Amino acid sequence: MNIEIILKEAQKKLDGRTHSKKLDAEILLKKTLSVSRSFLISHKHKILTNKETKEYFSLVERRLDKEPIAYIIGEKEFWSLQLKVSSATLVPRPETELLVEETVKIIPKQSQKFILELGTGCGAIAIAIAKERPLSVVVASDISMAALKIAKKNINKHQTNNVFLTQGDWLNPIKKNIFDIVVVNPPYIPSNDNVLDELQHEPINALVSGHDGLDAIRQISKKANTVLAKNGTLIIEHGYDQEFSVKNILQSNAWKKVQCISDLQGNPRTTIATL
Repeated sequence: MNIEIILKEAQKKLDGRTHSKKLDAEILLKKTLSVSRSFLISHKHKILTNKETKEYFSLVERRLDKEPIAYIIGEKEFWSLQLKVSSATLVPRPETELLVEETVKIIPKQSQKFILELGTGCGAIAIAIAKERPLSVVVASDISMAALKIAKKNINKHQTNNVFLTQGDWLNPIKKNIFDIVVVNPPYIPSNDNVLDELQHEPINALVSGHDGLDAIRQISKKANTVLAKNGTLIIEHGYDQEFSVKNILQSNAWKKVQCISDLQGNPRTTIATL
């Protein structure tokens, strides 16, 4: 089969199983052949070898099994940065860029701030902030050593020498009262949410947090004040339907100036609070 025909075959297989069958088919073929999209268009009559065909359809089968494209090709773009990802890390979502935007807004360009990112995964948020504010220092923690290894590769790739990694369970073993900002994209999906069927390949601990999805946010809201300096800021991502629950949790733990910011789709997505 040539490129044109094999792409059509792949799209038939993917029809009804993904919302982006054409794009997925092309990305997987680019991965198989190590070529650009323009090559696929300009060489549509190129015949694939049997080995290439077999390899390609094995990737298509992985996509049919709902494995994220990012895991199959081993990378994902976030904040215009190409980042390595693996099944040990959550796939960075576009809406999470709002965390970076809101963090950067409160850091003057020529100032040095100390930022703590909890649950860094592949390091996407920490690296994006460090790129935008190179004078600041970002400490990024995660309980998973496998995730931290991926984050380290991304830090090296993007030469963000102002990002430092540490292994820990949320606020353990972070030093007290030294950070200006704590930023976190915690797990916030309820344990019985049907959406988990579509996320079966991603690390469950990075997705689910108790029956209502708020256990991690409760824990962070209760203890984040111990690592923040005076007038420090907490920035949390959460589900679109959790705005008021998160606000109540924060206020019950004496956080002030609690405000929620909506993402580009107009969904409540990020809440900011200060000590």
